[in-house]
Formats: sequence, structure tokens, C-alpha cells
Amino acid sequence: MGFLRTQEQTGFISESVEQYKRSEELSLIQYSEGLTTYQRVIDSQRYLTEQQDAFASATGSVGINLIALYKALGGGWELRLGKDFVSEQTKEEMRQRTDWGNLLPPEDLPEDREEQPPTGQAVKVFYKPDF
Repeated sequence: MGFLRTQEQTGFISESVEQYKRSEELSLIQYSEGLTTYQRVIDSQRYLTEQQDAFASATGSVGINLIALYKALGGGWELRLGKDFVSEQTKEEMRQRTDWGNLLPPEDLPEDREEQPPTGQAVKVFYKPDF
């Protein structure tokens, strides 16, 4: 939620920065024509700088909130999609060394987890600890 909000906020602040740039340009033109004092130019530059600072801060917040989102989702899940955490060789070594109960899937678990086994019965893909 924070990630989307900060992206939206960044868009609004970006528009604001563009408007303050235009305001600064106009105040410089007015000053050069003798229609206003230099104080107005300084004020418009100060407001522009404040908005640019707010834009930089909001842009940084987008990255921070994206990292928080990845952490909340377990981070890196898109890279593991369809892949196991542990290689088959390591699983086999674990089976031989330790009795893991039903935490490791049986060796005859079908590779393609989308298909039903030939018996037509469902195969458990995720196992709860038996303790």
C-alpha cells in the first residue's frame, strides 16, 4: 500500500516541480522587465528548491517502500517460482543422514506438480511438521 501511495505522491510532486520551474522563469522575466522586485525571484527559487527536495525524498521513499514490500512477501519469490530451494542431491543426502518425517516430499513425487498422478488421487505438495 505504501509503495503505491508513494508512487502516486511522486507523480504529484513532479508536476509541482514543473509548475515551480515555470513560476521561477516568469518571476525572472518580470524582474528583468522591471515589473517586480528581486525578492519575488528569490522566493520562487526557494519554493522550487523545496519542491525539488520533496521530490527527491519521495523518490527515495518509493525504493524504501518497494524493499519493504519485497520483505513482507518473503523477498525473491519471483526468482524461485517453479524451483526448489534445495537441490535434489542435497535432499537425497538429507534423507540418508536424518529422518525428516514428512517434511521432505517423497522421492516418487511427480515433477510436474500441476498434473494429477495416474491414480487420480491428490498428492500432498506441502507437508506440515509431524512434531
